[in-house]
Amino acid sequence: MDSPPPKDDPHKDHPLYWKNFDGGLLEYEYFWRDHQRWLADAGYMLRPRFREDWQPSWVKSKKLWFQCEDGETTIRSSIMDAVRISDGRIVTIKRVKKLSTPWEESTMRRFSSEPLASDPRNYAIPLYDAIQPPWDDNIVFLIMPHFIRIHKHKYATVGEAIECFRQLFEGLQFMHRNLVAHCDIQLFNILMDPVPLLSEIPHPNFPKRSYDFKRKVKQHTRTECPTRYYIIDFGLSRTFSPGEELVAPVSYGGDKSVPEYKDPSRAESNPFAIDIYCLGNMIRKWFVDKSCSLDFLRPLIEEMTRKVPEERPMIDEAFKRFEELHLSLSQSTLRSRFVYRDEFLVGRMYRACRHVIRTATYVRRGLPALPAPAVSPRGSL
Repeated sequence: MDSPPPKDDPHKDHPLYWKNFDGGLLEYEYFWRDHQRWLADAGYMLRPRFREDWQPSWVKSKKLWFQCEDGETTIRSSIMDAVRISDGRIVTIKRVKKLSTPWEESTMRRFSSEPLASDPRNYAIPLYDAIQPPWDDNIVFLIMPHFIRIHKHKYATVGEAIECFRQLFEGLQFMHRNLVAHCDIQLFNILMDPVPLLSEIPHPNFPKRSYDFKRKVKQHTRTECPTRYYIIDFGLSRTFSPGEELVAPVSYGGDKSVPEYKDPSRAESNPFAIDIYCLGNMIRKWFVDKSCSLDFLRPLIEEMTRKVPEERPMIDEAFKRFEELHLSLSQSTLRSRFVYRDEFLVGRMYRACRHVIRTATYVRRGLPALPAPAVSPRGSL
């Protein structure tokens, strides 16, 4: 399919496509439906909802639309999941407009090429492929592994959270040492490999169901099944040359609290210092402030989120401080339960009892308190 998708929708008068039809296609979904055949020819099959011959499954069943696999939309209009036809692997497709984010593809290609690709310190999401429709030079589809959000599955121990942070510090250090500033570190730009933490890759809209919607997904703990974390979304990233001054126009990322964004005198700033702030603020907002178990990190977080960027530690110093902190923690502290502040008393008591039993099992099995993946899985992606 080398011709562009039709501008006029041949199904637009069908009731299933009316905007007020519950579960019907939303306006931005037509883009994916119109590109489905071309993507299939390129080797990537979208879910039934986004195919040209789609008939909603709930029309002929007794289920409500939101109970059906094909009843929910995508999470973001620019992101789509698909199955790679050649091997059945579930992937993520991101639609990128080159004029808006001109460095995203090149930055991802760099971290997905040797010698950086096989370095175990590399936590940038791998790029499988980049395909471009012949009728639009401004659009490219980036093909990546299908990962999930890091906060959707709760942390069981302090050690599990510390290992997550350790990987993020190491991954950001690796980027900075290769003179790449991410410029948009935030919770939604950190993902994790769902397997083996989960029994299989879940459906994007139904996290407790398998991707094909036929099975329940079983969850383990990170201590049992250590996972690897990945930094994504390089649309605002900046790459510098050796010896170049580390200053660039301020790019406004997802963390709106960055002091440089609010200072009109800083039209240009050090993007590496912004990365430090964003990493520290993400850990504070989504972990330290939500848990009773991580207060020992507050002094480091305060340093990383200082208002004046020149007063923040650079990544080598911040990572060194973090390593000193985590190495000072006892095994019992690392194995202690990750307590969320919003837990109710009864639930907290139940989880505490379950945690004691589960921890005894882990110790007997010889599972480490800091659950790091034994081998980097990047090479097998």
